[in-house]
Amino acid sequence: MTDSSTPLRPTGQLPVSPATDPADAAGRDINITWWYTFLSIAGMSIFLLGVGAFVPISLITASDGPTWQIVVVLVLFTATCVTCVYASWLIRDGYGAGWPPPKVTAWLLAIPGLALVVTIFIPGATLYGATPLWVTLSILLALVPRSHRLWLVFIGLAAIALHGLLNPGTAEFIYGGGVVGISLLVLLTPTTFLVSGWLWHLITRLDGARTVNSQLAVARERLRFASDLHDIQGHHLQVIALKAELADRLLATQEPTHLRAAQESIAEVRALAEQAQSETRQLVRDLRVVSLPEELANAKDVLAAAGIDVDIQLDPKIEHRLTGDVTRLFGLAVREATTNILRHANATSVGIRCGVNGSLQLIITNDGVEAPDAVDTQGTGIAGLRTRFAAVNGNIMATRHDESFTFQATLPMPHKEQHA
Repeated sequence: MTDSSTPLRPTGQLPVSPATDPADAAGRDINITWWYTFLSIAGMSIFLLGVGAFVPISLITASDGPTWQIVVVLVLFTATCVTCVYASWLIRDGYGAGWPPPKVTAWLLAIPGLALVVTIFIPGATLYGATPLWVTLSILLALVPRSHRLWLVFIGLAAIALHGLLNPGTAEFIYGGGVVGISLLVLLTPTTFLVSGWLWHLITRLDGARTVNSQLAVARERLRFASDLHDIQGHHLQVIALKAELADRLLATQEPTHLRAAQESIAEVRALAEQAQSETRQLVRDLRVVSLPEELANAKDVLAAAGIDVDIQLDPKIEHRLTGDVTRLFGLAVREATTNILRHANATSVGIRCGVNGSLQLIITNDGVEAPDAVDTQGTGIAGLRTRFAAVNGNIMATRHDESFTFQATLPMPHKEQHA
């Protein structure tokens, strides 16, 4: 059984049943961030509108003004709170997503515009009556395209200036120091809302990048699986075809000694098929491990069965370095080279050297190359190996000289030894 708490596999494949789904956790974080952004903008809007409504109502009450004025101010400022909360919610569509639908935009601007007109006639309510319109325009700055923001700010500033010019209590307001408060409102409100909208936009883009990265990880895992499957099936199928061809030729002679040899070849074909089936199952379960010593032994047996002389030399200096990626990558290289020799060459001798020469090197040389197309330097297997070796700063070279072919795989020395 597979433990759901198993960490990442060596190949990068995730466990089948992870304890927690990173996508779900990221989705929760995005929702939390959105609610924080929305409540911050909506809450600040309501607070500013509350302060803006308090001054006119206080002035009306202090001057024993009519009650209907208080009711009108409360209704208009409360309605503006509702429209500002709705406009804040629209920011979820994206930073600079565009103007709301025309009817929605009309309601968003009509109510604070009416509040602006009504408070002009309340002496002393200078500029506070422009708060609903300015707050609404500040929220819209995070929604509209960048090219519309500048003139939207000009409209808001013009509305504030017009309100101050027409209200009879402007002079007292200025002398009383109210300009400081309005200046802070004019500067901080649009800046705060724009930054909040931009941060939300940035987080959504990061989440989109995370999604793309997850998809790329899945694609890389599929390519890795396809490459491993090619290594297994391509190698074993090539050997099975060779053994079956040999058995067919032996059976055609009808000689007793040849019949026994043919039976042995058929038994080997069956064993190879079972081995390929087993390794494919292990690959699916992500349990398969490639070992250089095992691959060298398999290569020697397979090449010898094809009538090829094999000379393997393993430098003692490299034996203690055959761990982790080294033995796995060199094992895959031996398997790929062996498959290509059986498939593309009419070899009589193969030399395999594995040693240390400034780097870790695996060199496989064979004869019997009769045609230029026998050098499979662009095949799927070679391309897959190049990708694997490049990931650890290694290299794959395949060269042809006359009728010989040299396959060389190189890996860098271990990090500690490079700095020894």
